[in-house]
Amino acid sequence: MIQQADSSVYSVSKTSPPQASAFNKLLTVLDRNIRFLFPLPAFLIALGLFIYPLFELFRISMCRWELTTTDPRTFVWFANFVQAFIRDTHFWKSVWLMLYFAFASVSVQLVTGFALALMLNREFKGESVVRMLLLFPIIATPVAMSLTWSMMMNPFMGVLNYLFSLIGLGPSEWAANTATVMPALILVEVWHWTPFMMLVLLAGLKSLPKDPYEAAIIDGASRVQVFFKITLPLMQPYIVLVIILRLIHGFRVFDKIFVISGGGPNRASETLNLMIYHEAFAALNYGYASALGVIMLVIIFIISLGIFRYRERDWSY
Repeated sequence: MIQQADSSVYSVSKTSPPQASAFNKLLTVLDRNIRFLFPLPAFLIALGLFIYPLFELFRISMCRWELTTTDPRTFVWFANFVQAFIRDTHFWKSVWLMLYFAFASVSVQLVTGFALALMLNREFKGESVVRMLLLFPIIATPVAMSLTWSMMMNPFMGVLNYLFSLIGLGPSEWAANTATVMPALILVEVWHWTPFMMLVLLAGLKSLPKDPYEAAIIDGASRVQVFFKITLPLMQPYIVLVIILRLIHGFRVFDKIFVISGGGPNRASETLNLMIYHEAFAALNYGYASALGVIMLVIIFIISLGIFRYRERDWSY
């Protein structure tokens, strides 16, 4: 009898109530997923700050909303997009100017930045000083730097035309001429962001393994062969990364163009993002400006997705 009572007490003590069992299961689940719980609040806040503005952008793009009239905001479906693609004669030019500015500036930045990175990827006296001086343009505030360049490129009092005259070159109208405004803006963008390109590519060059280069030297490969057969393939991840970052930024450049040319002369430098600004805050046509914003978002997404797909396909071999 005593043994039976002891066994019954032991069995009761081993069984836990349902509430404790559920709590233990909850603790187990939390412990297994603890890596997702800590960033969850920040993720939810960021998601809310991103989803709501994006939803509002799409919703307003489907409306006719002009503050220059007393008409109420009305739902017009895709009428704003039809106006952009068919009726607005400047829309396609603004898209072309945006693409031209981004691809041309990034291409020059890539070539120049790679050349500077190769130059700094060796030990020489004063290397740290040269590197520090080359990084100065990144520190400059975009608006202040754009104002400085605007004064330097003044056709009448700018210092650039004076420097050109010292070496026998004629004056240029820079941002005051429809033929030279885009090259002038690309020049400013290249000057500003080439150091960033150089810094990323230099970090990639510093991290490359030494064994392939030693084997190539033993086999008698030239410097050109080493560059195209070893350096470029090994640098591919860094090149693709920096191209994506700079292209996305190049599509969204606003401050330099707005300060130096304002989209002129004769809308010759009015890229799509400046067109959005003018439609929203000059013409007060919020519905049409939102539709242009959606189109710009889709263009950036498609180009970025294409670059990512190219990188994945290239690395799958």
